[in-house]
Amino acid sequence: MNVYVQEGTFPEQLVRKEGIKLGVYLGVISFVISTISMYVLMNSADFKMTSLITGTLSIVIMIVLSASFSLMLRKVGGGFWNFSEALKSIFIMLAIAVIITNIGGAVFNLAIPEPQQVVFDKTINMTIETMESMGVEDDVIDKQVADLEKTRDDLRTFSFGQTLKGLGINLILYFVFSLILAAIFKRERPAFLRVPAEDAKTDTEQTEN
Repeated sequence: MNVYVQEGTFPEQLVRKEGIKLGVYLGVISFVISTISMYVLMNSADFKMTSLITGTLSIVIMIVLSASFSLMLRKVGGGFWNFSEALKSIFIMLAIAVIITNIGGAVFNLAIPEPQQVVFDKTINMTIETMESMGVEDDVIDKQVADLEKTRDDLRTFSFGQTLKGLGINLILYFVFSLILAAIFKRERPAFLRVPAEDAKTDTEQTEN
């Protein structure tokens, strides 16, 4: 026989704490992946193909990890959360990851600027080749290259404002990603849960004791 017991409230503090921890893990993993990708691109003979492969792999890995960690958070919350609870919890996790990745990347590039500069130079060359193969006019190519070179030169010196700007853009993008994950993984909490009568009896006895 089954009985119905009322479901408890969402353990927001517990889920937030776990979300921060998972966000740290995700941020460290993301930073490691981006660093490895940069060194792979730096030493690649076929920059265009390698950038496509590393970029795709990085995106897939981060999507899979984010989804897996979101499911772990839902489990910590008792297996149920509404859209608002899911969005808040997932975004906290992803925001922590973004902050760690951005700050870690900025510090790394400041300490060891060569890999980023080499990759950027290869990106400029690939852009020129691609635009020329498409028959783009020279003045348009020159303007695009000038913009890329300016960005490259700006990256050679640490800029707190530039770092904050990049962080803000990433946070907006990851908020949109959080909306998608929350919509996918939300699971509304029922007013009552059906559980075996034996379990309910045991819980009652423990409460009386």
